[in-house]
Amino acid sequence: MLDIHNLSKFYGKKKALNNINLEIEKGQIVGLLGPSGSGKTTLFNIAAGIMPFKEGEIRINSLEPSEKTKAFVSILTENNAIPKWMKVKDIVHFYNEMYDDFNKEKFDNILNNFDLDIPYKKRIKNLSKGMTQLLRLALTISREAELYLLDEPLGGMDTLLRDKVIDIILDNLNTESTTIIATHIIPDVERMLDKVVFIKDGSILGYHDCEELRISKGKSVENVFKEVMI
Repeated sequence: MLDIHNLSKFYGKKKALNNINLEIEKGQIVGLLGPSGSGKTTLFNIAAGIMPFKEGEIRINSLEPSEKTKAFVSILTENNAIPKWMKVKDIVHFYNEMYDDFNKEKFDNILNNFDLDIPYKKRIKNLSKGMTQLLRLALTISREAELYLLDEPLGGMDTLLRDKVIDIILDNLNTESTTIIATHIIPDVERMLDKVVFIKDGSILGYHDCEELRISKGKSVENVFKEVMI
């Protein structure tokens, strides 16, 4: 599904990604775990075709990131990219027109599960930060995508809401799709992950099967992560 070989990315003289090599199979839920500034968002933006790169290669279903891959890659960016002047109905209409795989019925069901009563005539700028995040997440996972890239999907949420959000994500993702979740909030997402990638300072420090890691180390993924990041 996702094949990355010798991928590097520079911002000026700073190396944001350092010779990344990674192969992620179809149907897995993978945690991309690392502290802020570790390269998670840069890697996502490249995979989503948002950011160009010059060194190395990346393939999604054997295709380079492009307009073709955007048709089956659904990304939740770390920061809100929805223009604040838009109304909720405008952004829903945009997704419905832009993406053939957008499932409006699924979107409405997700909002109902979140117990969100968002007036479609309300502008994005008038929504709370938490409500905006939930709206963006609902839009992202309402696509029947082949690859989901979720960048800090639990940001700004309290513990009780995080549990509910994880359940809704699991219930609504395409079961044959691949999902990568970039986060530093590990305890909340650990139960949903098949594999984890540890990343720090733009370099991959490990790629592990979660269950095998817990058995071999006798520790939670979070505790192993803390040791690796020291």
